[in-house]
Amino acid sequence: MCKHPDIEARRARDLARWRRRSAEREAQGLCQGCGKAEPAPGRTRCEPCLEKRRAADRQRHHRRTAERLAAGMCPKCGKRKPVPGLANCSHCNERQNAASRARDSRLRAEGRPTRDPERANAYQRERKRRLHAERKAAGICTRCGRAQALPGGSACEPCTEKRRAHDRLRHARAKAQGLAYGGRDPETKRQAGRKHSRKRSEARKAAGLCIRCAKAPAVPDRSMCEPCRENRRQARRERYGRRRAAGQCIRCGIPAPGGRTYCPSCAMTNGWGRRDPDQRREEARQRYAERRARGDCTTCGKPADGAAECPACRAAARERYDARRAAGVCVRCQAPTFDGAAHCAPCAVTKAESRGDREAEYAASRQQYAERRARGQCVRCGASSPGVARCDPCARRHAESSGTWRGIPVWNPTWIVVELATGIEHGPFDSESDVALCLAFGKLSRDEVEIICDVSPMATLTAWPD
Repeated sequence: MCKHPDIEARRARDLARWRRRSAEREAQGLCQGCGKAEPAPGRTRCEPCLEKRRAADRQRHHRRTAERLAAGMCPKCGKRKPVPGLANCSHCNERQNAASRARDSRLRAEGRPTRDPERANAYQRERKRRLHAERKAAGICTRCGRAQALPGGSACEPCTEKRRAHDRLRHARAKAQGLAYGGRDPETKRQAGRKHSRKRSEARKAAGLCIRCAKAPAVPDRSMCEPCRENRRQARRERYGRRRAAGQCIRCGIPAPGGRTYCPSCAMTNGWGRRDPDQRREEARQRYAERRARGDCTTCGKPADGAAECPACRAAARERYDARRAAGVCVRCQAPTFDGAAHCAPCAVTKAESRGDREAEYAASRQQYAERRARGQCVRCGASSPGVARCDPCARRHAESSGTWRGIPVWNPTWIVVELATGIEHGPFDSESDVALCLAFGKLSRDEVEIICDVSPMATLTAWPD
């Protein structure tokens, strides 16, 4: 107590004034702190005043706790030393545990959860992350926290083997139930696998190794070595040919309607189905016309000196054509062909249906012929050829393909389809597309029929009919 009576009188006066003001504000339903706003529900002060008071209480609590910890005392009461290994003294621990048990009993009796599930889960997740980081930094097992972790791993040998046994049991149980990925969420497992693959590829690429085998250096400006690149190309060719021959989507393997390359879903994903087909064709024609007008290659857009394709694209197209013909596959889709044809049945039908107006093509050819003759270029390849219509290579090819060079003409061949089981003959047909349509309408496979063609063995040495 203060010894000065004037200070005591002043304190008594201030206390009486504070009580009088509090009673007036309580009667008016105003905040006890500012007296202007209504108090928060269940409180005597408004929310701004409560926030100010909370901030001050937090500062005072942190300052007092720091002082007690610096003095080696219990941060809760500040009177006794804490129990070894704990933060508080034994008396404060007993009081805190008793209060927690009483609160949990009351909440269970009311049918309410003892803890907020969201806050409890968030706290446990944060605690596990912190504990995992501490154990990993110390080089001990992140699961048991007792033994040393394996080199390059995060767990000890007993914990690793225990987890392997658990994973094997879980995978066996899920496999018996017909579940994928051991019963885990497939999309989550796929995302984790893709993330792991990207991390591994980036590490191998940074080391200059092939991202697939990690045994040989990668090809310059590429991410794989040449053997892996060739293996991947061959696998894609085989899958492409197999799915095209079976009428499946080359991307996902489900049936593709109308002999198309992609199913509707993959066509939308791949970008082909997002625009109208007529619009795509019109854009392709416009791009072709613009490149031809500039004298660029219509395939790659590089300068071609007025020719339709640059020498590199022509050589690549010829090499690709010869390789596919030698392999006995379609030169367009790489599907297997029969009787040495250049196109498979679906591509032959598509090519026959996609032919445009012959008169327009002839008119364009005549115009191109006149323009190249006027510029002194070869009318076939566009190379410089002053005074003559064709350059020496094109003139030689033209002469060798004429009837004078090849000999007597031959007539167009015909085809007959014979069913092996019944001996019934279908035909004759004038083209391979008609043979393909006959097999499609008759629901016959290539192994069930014999296709007979009356083309002469000497046809390659003779001229085409006039």
